[in-house]
Amino acid sequence: MTAALRQVHIRFGIVAAPVIALTAPAHADEWHTSGTIYAQFANMDGHIEVRGRQADVEVSSSELFDHLDMAGMMALRSEKDRYALTMNAVFTGLSAEGENAGGAFYDVDVSQDMIELAWSWRLNDFYELYVGGRYQSLAVDLSLKQSDGASDAASKSKSLFDPLLGARAAWPLGQAFTLIARADVGGFGVGSDLTWSALAAVDWSISENFGLVFGYRALDTDYSDGSGADRFKFDMLVSGPLLGLRYNFGP
Repeated sequence: MTAALRQVHIRFGIVAAPVIALTAPAHADEWHTSGTIYAQFANMDGHIEVRGRQADVEVSSSELFDHLDMAGMMALRSEKDRYALTMNAVFTGLSAEGENAGGAFYDVDVSQDMIELAWSWRLNDFYELYVGGRYQSLAVDLSLKQSDGASDAASKSKSLFDPLLGARAAWPLGQAFTLIARADVGGFGVGSDLTWSALAAVDWSISENFGLVFGYRALDTDYSDGSGADRFKFDMLVSGPLLGLRYNFGP
């Protein structure tokens, strides 16, 4: 089923701990903490089904920019020796109107909020592995209006907890720049059917404590449950460029 998007209003905030503290601290025997605030100008592409009602959502980054309301955003990463603890949060809200392939107009409100914790083990100066968990709160309100004037609506909310397995790499590029890549996969039917995220970013240290982050990030969630009138499906990819400000606490 396809949809022609007519109007978009969106509240969007993404927080990602993986783009902070990209290099090992100078005093590895002490805990060091960094924080990052940033915004992502994202594309949203996915399929939603609530109790038999369906809608495809396709929103480009240019459409998001026209209707963007940035929420407060924050991330933390603490590391010591070969270990690191990271916190990662995502808060999104989407309202869209469109027309599906059957000629019915839809109005959909989507909320997707996420908190993620991960424990990392550094293999060497460049690579690390991590395990963790991703909690997501999903809520969907979907209304349909047929061409004959008949209307119908359905709502559904769901909380998911997914185990995660991932890897991260950071390569220094001279004195001021660091290239980072990160990817994880999770779900495995425990919460969602499958969830994954990927990140590529460049960190530019502009002073001892401050840095700018430029990159691209994607988060995908595929969840389905029930059948017929009780079916709920949420298959959504959020991806796009990001810009952030990093701060290192302490020495």
